[in-house]
Amino acid sequence: MKVVRIIFQIIVGVVFGIAAGLALSPLFAAISDGKGTAGFFVVFFVVTLLAAFAPTVRRAFGRGFLLLGAAIFALPVSTFILSGVVSHDMVSGAAEADKGYAAAGSVIAGGLMTSIAGLFGFVLGSISLIVGLILSLGGRREVIIVERPQTQRAEPTLRR
Repeated sequence: MKVVRIIFQIIVGVVFGIAAGLALSPLFAAISDGKGTAGFFVVFFVVTLLAAFAPTVRRAFGRGFLLLGAAIFALPVSTFILSGVVSHDMVSGAAEADKGYAAAGSVIAGGLMTSIAGLFGFVLGSISLIVGLILSLGGRREVIIVERPQTQRAEPTLRR
């Protein structure tokens, strides 16, 4: 049964690793010159290993959701960086007379991309982080109350 649990945890790690890598793909595209796959595979393997070595399946899901939530929460920043790189490329590639229009268009497009990514990143990232925290840290919280047995006290009787 332990082997089935480990295989299931690896599958959970693979799914969340792919999703976290896709959420960080704008950042990998911006910082690498066509070699963004290395960053994707690093994130993929880290998430897969963390989920595979979790003590329970619930904790594996929790770790996956936490890492995915962090990656989605960082989506606006990575989109902002990517739009800055694309804007620089567009302005530097434009003709001298069209540099102003290219700069204005790239700033508007980059702002729209970043704001949409911010909306999705905040909402989905918050939900994923909350679910991850509940699954990772939550669980049965039991309070055990130990009561001492009540001894019967002998009531003093008055004898006359």
